[in-house]
Amino acid sequence: MAGTLVVPRSRGSIQKVAEALAPFRKILVTAHMRPDGDAVGSSVAMARLLKAQGFEPTVALSPIGMGPTKFLLDYAPACVAPTNIRAKDYDCALVLDCSGLERLPEGALRDAVAKLPILNIDHHATANGSFGIARWVVPSASSTGELVYRFAKRLKWRFDRETAEALWVSLVTDTGRFAYSCTSPSTLKAAAELLACGLDSSDLNDRLYLYSSEGAMLLKRKAYDSLSTWFRGKVALICLTARDFRRAGVPKSEIEDAIDIPRSIPTAKISLFFYETKDKPGITRLSIRTRGQTPGYSAASIAEHFGGGGHLRAAGCEFKAHPKAAIEQVKAYLATLEAVSN
Repeated sequence: MAGTLVVPRSRGSIQKVAEALAPFRKILVTAHMRPDGDAVGSSVAMARLLKAQGFEPTVALSPIGMGPTKFLLDYAPACVAPTNIRAKDYDCALVLDCSGLERLPEGALRDAVAKLPILNIDHHATANGSFGIARWVVPSASSTGELVYRFAKRLKWRFDRETAEALWVSLVTDTGRFAYSCTSPSTLKAAAELLACGLDSSDLNDRLYLYSSEGAMLLKRKAYDSLSTWFRGKVALICLTARDFRRAGVPKSEIEDAIDIPRSIPTAKISLFFYETKDKPGITRLSIRTRGQTPGYSAASIAEHFGGGGHLRAAGCEFKAHPKAAIEQVKAYLATLEAVSN
């Protein structure tokens, strides 16, 4: 059926990654471009865990698109700008929350990782099964942060408060504060143990979800104004242009929860957020969310149709087009999905 995505099984194992990691000392820890809470949290937590075991980890994450979770970088044992990475300074690269090398920041970081032995821990449904000399890919996991937690538990590594905070951020951001369907008993078990490490969940929640700049509030108002629906309410969407971002003076990372605006429409099986950032006018990005178990499509399969990818219920892609043209392309494709158009 058009748009159907077959969910891959788990690939690799904790043991294989641990065995491959053992001979190395200088570890480059990185994640996908425009890092979200899971990418930042899992990278910082893993680096702290590795440091405690005698490794020499360095975190390299693209600052472009990094939102409220940027404070976690203060917890990293060492941080290097992606533009300053050299392969000769490291023994291997540990790539987290990233489905393929093409999802790494372009330039020095991607080039360096390609020259190093690569270890991969990820939970994307569209992850490349041949990525890395050793890998542990679990599409059913709520977040890469949960996988880092399970990795450390299996190896009997201990968590301190800062590591627990980083993992907590991974879990809450990728599960929508434990509201998304990817939340499982193992997710909540991990969260309970992290809470026991003494983290202040209320303070973290405020940092991630409460505090907003005036510019971010203005952008959300524009997003509400742009709200529309297709196919008798089965699809809901919002759109922000480069002009909107320039006027507000804030990056997209300050309104990561804007996708909840179309998701709030109860009839919407598919929620879409089209946006054109001020640094790349003419390039439209699309965040996709789906709900329920309707056969015939998923967020990931829709994104894959346009060259993107992600999770079953949360995915994204990019268009070399202005928002209006991108919106027309997506509407035409969704019209071919029987479950939506009928």
